[in-house]
Amino acid sequence: MFRISKLISVLKTLDKNTPIYLGGHIFPDQDSVSSCLALQSALNFLGLTSYVLLCENDRNILSWQKNIPTTVSQVTHKNYTFIALDLNSTDRLGIFEKDYLNASLKINIDHHSGNTTNADYVFSNDTSSSTCEIIYNLIYKLNKDLIDKNLASMLYAGIMTDTNCFSRRLTSSTLKIAQKLINTGIDYAYINRSTLWKRTKDELVATGELAKNIKEEKHFKYVLADLSLPPFCNLTLNDLTKKVAEDLRKLDSLDIFLMLLWQDNNTYTGKIMTKTREVAGNIASLFGGGGHKKEAGFTVTMQLQDIINKINSYLDKN
Repeated sequence: MFRISKLISVLKTLDKNTPIYLGGHIFPDQDSVSSCLALQSALNFLGLTSYVLLCENDRNILSWQKNIPTTVSQVTHKNYTFIALDLNSTDRLGIFEKDYLNASLKINIDHHSGNTTNADYVFSNDTSSSTCEIIYNLIYKLNKDLIDKNLASMLYAGIMTDTNCFSRRLTSSTLKIAQKLINTGIDYAYINRSTLWKRTKDELVATGELAKNIKEEKHFKYVLADLSLPPFCNLTLNDLTKKVAEDLRKLDSLDIFLMLLWQDNNTYTGKIMTKTREVAGNIASLFGGGGHKKEAGFTVTMQLQDIINKINSYLDKN
């Protein structure tokens, strides 16, 4: 059973002489990065030394912040603790997975279902809107005075973007937390514009191109983007799965919708989104992926038609 008090107890027992590395998932979003940075503040309060891992190519995700925090791109210690946030499987750590596996102590903090990280301590609560909501509750219980305007901005960004501007995975607790964060004086309108709502011309063109080419199967609809062709080649996977996919999700008559991104060697990254049916996570698990009940993803090397057939077969039975 998930308990913030147990998580705080574990953090308080950590050796102050052992450095801690904090890492989120590949193609990081605001929830992944902000939960790491916010937890770092809590660890500093406890007298612990910690480092947030982030690839140099991903540091643009911090560009909206007024005071851009320091991150590192590699582990430089031999003996260390690794805290993985906002992921339910170690392969989602990308290049940092081997560092996680080599850590002397592993802790996982997450809000997805189906956790397989096999950490020494797993704190997973799939009823939370986001990992940032979990970290907010941790910091509030540890010392609520730590939540200044800067920290509140990061926590708000993580919660707001992961709930798609408070439109899904909401509880009354989520809205109460958002109220408290806004009451610190954060510029929430600026955060909305600079993160979730921000679009480039290429992203808008990609949305239009894909909207014209949606294909229909028996139980679902899907669209395919070839990442070697413009405008898709000008965008990152994160741009496509977090921004373009969310815009396509708003189209009428799309209940179960799949975005497939073709890469080299018949490797596809897929994002499954639903409006009413809670099957996205189950479909993603067919291909070794996972996520939430109405939003999930996977990466697989298969023929396109085999992917389509496998999803059709699942939905025929369910």
